[in-house]
Amino acid sequence: MSPKTILIVDDLLTLRQSVRILLEGQGYTVEEAADGREALQKIAESSPDLMLLDLMMPGMNGVRVLEQIEADGTLQGMPIIVLTAVADKWQMRKYLEMGATDYLLKPFTPNALLDCVRGVLGEDKPAV
Repeated sequence: MSPKTILIVDDLLTLRQSVRILLEGQGYTVEEAADGREALQKIAESSPDLMLLDLMMPGMNGVRVLEQIEADGTLQGMPIIVLTAVADKWQMRKYLEMGATDYLLKPFTPNALLDCVRGVLGEDKPAV
């Protein structure tokens, strides 16, 4: 079985790099996008199995990406984990209604990210 592909969408290069190292160390294939426009292009090219989507980015932000995916029937159903520093439950409910699968509050620990990714992808935790 080929490894799952995860698209990391965040304007912070250091965050993308650290998440890439973490996920590749767990056997995932990782792609990166620095903004929403690049994310939509990558989705069209490679159909990732999961997207980690920052909401607050310059240019096309994560909310606009969710709106585009919601409007495009061919992209609906792709799992999306929203990454955000905003801990407003009403906002989170809105993003879930727009098609996000789950969310993770920044800053997050590596274990929290891995647990969330595995949960959304329906994978078991590896035995320790």
